[in-house]
Amino acid sequence: MKRVVAGYTLGLLVFVGTVSARELVVEPGGKIATLPAARDAVRALRAAGEVGDVDVVIQNGVYTLDETLIFGLEDSAPAGAVTRYRAADGASPLISGGRVISGWKKSELKGGDIWMAKVPWAHGDAFFHCLYDGSKLLQRARSENFAVSVDAARRKYAGALKNRIEFSFAGEGLKSWKNLEDLEMYGRPTRAWLVNYLGIDSVDVKSRTAKLSVPATYNMFGSWLVENCIDHLDAPGEWVLNSQEGMLYYWPESGTPGDRIIAPALNELIRVEGVNDASLAGTKDQPVEGIVFEGLRLAHADRQQWLPEDKGLQHDWNMWDKANGLVRFRGARNCAVRNCTFSDSGSDGVRLDLFCQHIKVEGSTFKDLGGTGILLCGYGPGKKDVNRKNIIHNNEITRVGQLFLHSPGIFVWQSGHNRISNNHIYDQAYTGLVVAGVRRRFFAPTFEKMGVENPYISKWAFPEGTREHIPTIWWDEISLNSATEWAAFEPYMHARGNIIEYNEVHDCLKLLHDGNCIYLSANGDGNIVRYNVTYNHPQGAMIRTDDDSHGAVVSHNLMFGTMGQLKGIAIKGLNSSQHNIYVNCSMTTGGAGNTIDPKSEMSRNVFYFTKGNTPFSFHTKIERVGSGLDSNVYWHEGGKAEQILAAQRKKGVKNKIDERSVAADPMFSDPVYGDFSFKAGSPATELGIEPMPLEMVAKMGTTRDPFLKRFAAGMPLKVHHETHAKKKNNK
Repeated sequence: MKRVVAGYTLGLLVFVGTVSARELVVEPGGKIATLPAARDAVRALRAAGEVGDVDVVIQNGVYTLDETLIFGLEDSAPAGAVTRYRAADGASPLISGGRVISGWKKSELKGGDIWMAKVPWAHGDAFFHCLYDGSKLLQRARSENFAVSVDAARRKYAGALKNRIEFSFAGEGLKSWKNLEDLEMYGRPTRAWLVNYLGIDSVDVKSRTAKLSVPATYNMFGSWLVENCIDHLDAPGEWVLNSQEGMLYYWPESGTPGDRIIAPALNELIRVEGVNDASLAGTKDQPVEGIVFEGLRLAHADRQQWLPEDKGLQHDWNMWDKANGLVRFRGARNCAVRNCTFSDSGSDGVRLDLFCQHIKVEGSTFKDLGGTGILLCGYGPGKKDVNRKNIIHNNEITRVGQLFLHSPGIFVWQSGHNRISNNHIYDQAYTGLVVAGVRRRFFAPTFEKMGVENPYISKWAFPEGTREHIPTIWWDEISLNSATEWAAFEPYMHARGNIIEYNEVHDCLKLLHDGNCIYLSANGDGNIVRYNVTYNHPQGAMIRTDDDSHGAVVSHNLMFGTMGQLKGIAIKGLNSSQHNIYVNCSMTTGGAGNTIDPKSEMSRNVFYFTKGNTPFSFHTKIERVGSGLDSNVYWHEGGKAEQILAAQRKKGVKNKIDERSVAADPMFSDPVYGDFSFKAGSPATELGIEPMPLEMVAKMGTTRDPFLKRFAAGMPLKVHHETHAKKKNNK
């Protein structure tokens, strides 16, 4: 028996060769050949009264989207039901926002080595910022580096608007090219924890000055280059796009362009969008519910372009509520992404913007992306706190931030009460995982209006035109009466109550500076960072609570340092660090106050250094901590533990640090094979340090590729090399 709904043939019962009323099949050349048609067919089903689960089963093929596929309120599943867009059994369908470039012709440039082709869509929509040969990201043509500067203090945190837009340049770095609007400046303004792509408004060759179309994050100093200029298309593998001509120029490494040169035509591929009520009352949110994506591959969205209206998240590591990425939830609840692959794209993988609750992103792979892997982005400081209670679980995230190098693997901004667990984040240009909000210094205009003197904030001036954070603040909803007391700010720090656990984070900070594996900044109270493993991090700290981080507990983490890398955990603010195991790495404290408070506990940790790694100290910047640093076990296989601890106590005698700590072997049960529990009689047990048994270590990392497998293979570190060799020889 069959029935027809809106032109689609649907089977009521499951027979061979028939499709149930709750299942639609999508396949190239089939009755339903596109995803928009599948969405519309589901709408017809729902309108006809279907209240159960509906599966849209997608067969193998490439499904190219002509425009962003939007799921609105009319696509919500009824209560208790879901609509699944899933790969057919054994299939791996690709959803693409790209277009294959064809019609190549040889140009006269570089003796005919450079080819050219018209972009295959309408003039005026022709501009894109990344290009692929299959799965390989191609390099856009770049100039040589040249110096830029402004007449201002170089190290000022955020300079005047003029000094972030107008600058002088050295030599012949810039010219007044005809298609100047296509070109971008690329570099690191003053600081080494971010990069900027900035449009060029004008160039005065005679005076060697120029003006940008959008401001840099900080003062325009440093080494910069120009991208997308035909004058610099001088090496195989490079390309240039001229939007005025609608022409793409490419120098193929193989001599001829292949048939897999793909240009992105969309900024985002899929958006699940309900009604977001940003008003003060904020009672009219209507989220889309019950949409699930499963087993799909998604690729080929464009790299985001900064616009004058953009609002930057911390250090402009991403933009607030911006249409960029492969899948974007914006006003959604009870939705999921499962076992999908996000790759070969210019910006983010998955975004959760504004109202997003009870959304799961799990079992998925994020690789070779230009931006952030997964972004949870709530509202800026104010009364609206609706990005929360989401689950990011069991994902592999690697080689993201390929274009915007500063992009974290997972970025939780002004979003709380989420569980971020069992993710494997590695091979990052910068930081692995970030939990952040808005630092107190950005609230300066409120204090100035109130006439309150705020010495804490006055040294951090953020002038007119600052994109970072300030535009995200809901000024009419802020009520402050103190420049320094945390209690006045915490209600607006929505990144609170997150649980970060069982993640494996390593090989970060490969290209930028001052970054971390796991990083907290300007977060609200109650974040817990526990049972994570970090290693092979060349500089910075593996876990760090930075400025205006407050009320976090960092506990039961396993950290492996390497030669030259000694920072395990860096603590600022009123946070606690307990029951952690530091192998060949130390603890350090920074400024931003409060670590001298006894409530800022840094106690009951184990510090273990192998013979070839001799620390100067187990804990640096002793003068910044108080009696909360105590009851730790310090050990050095080379016999230096007692000497180092004595020097440490002497330096911190005023604040009564480490009075009960000991220099002794913690007596791990079997650290060579990942068992960091303690043998009977261990001094760690006597001090109340909780063990890290093998069953806990075995839970770290993803379930399909656990950390313990790498540890058993010799990474990241064998604690007792000699003992390990003896055990192998005795088997």
